[in-house]
Amino acid sequence: MMKNLYSLPSLTMNYSVPIAKILQSLMVATALALPLSVMTAKSALAETYVFSITNKTATNITSFHTSPTGVNDWEEDLLGIDILKPRASTNISFTDTRNVCTYDIKAVFDDGEEVIQYKVNLCTEGNFTFTGQ
Repeated sequence: MMKNLYSLPSLTMNYSVPIAKILQSLMVATALALPLSVMTAKSALAETYVFSITNKTATNITSFHTSPTGVNDWEEDLLGIDILKPRASTNISFTDTRNVCTYDIKAVFDDGEEVIQYKVNLCTEGNFTFTGQ
């Protein structure tokens, strides 16, 4: 029996397995990307506050804290490891996703004294000066 040179092997393949795997991979990729897109959307809604503080006292400011008015705990020290020496100024910048303008601020001096100002509008206030204690 002679072989037909023009006959092709069967082109019928079972595509259900590869397509199922592709769809599964796409679903996993989508599931992994979703939290990133949510985080990006949240950070896009965050407010950045920028202002300066000036120390016109004779004592170093060792820490500077803000918290939205009504929050009972002071948040992280915005000076970090730095101190603000007498007659010095620095710029403060932080980002908050709560999108509020009214904050309480606290400066702590190296002699242990604290100065607190309540209900400060950080959306409109740009400079804070601490004078003689």
